Amino acid sequence: MTDLSTRYGSRQRPRWFWPTIAAIGITLGVAFAAWVGFQKDPVTARMWAYDVVSDRQVTVKVDIVRPDPLAVTCTVYAQAADHAIVGEKTVDVPASEREEVRVTIDIETERRAVNGVLRTCVPAD
Repeated sequence: MTDLSTRYGSRQRPRWFWPTIAAIGITLGVAFAAWVGFQKDPVTARMWAYDVVSDRQVTVKVDIVRPDPLAVTCTVYAQAADHAIVGEKTVDVPASEREEVRVTIDIETERRAVNGVLRTCVPAD
């Protein structure tokens, strides 16, 4: 038997190779996390109020903040006392020059709801 390293030679990397690769990877990961963390959200929404109008309807008011005039799609839902979702609605809010708008959404429910909940507000496709 012959030793393969004597027959074909060996390729050894310098001692600094793997620590350098690790440092570059960590630096890229931290830079990406910082870039994602400091990006401004295109849309911010918060629940302003809800009103249980009747056994079959809930009215939800949502404040939407968008620095750019872009269209937004918001989804809200109504919950019953047992936390079951008894109604849901998705609405499109058109683009406007106003940065902050308040939208009133009526949700039809299958039975009496006890609250309204904002699920999402995202830029429209």
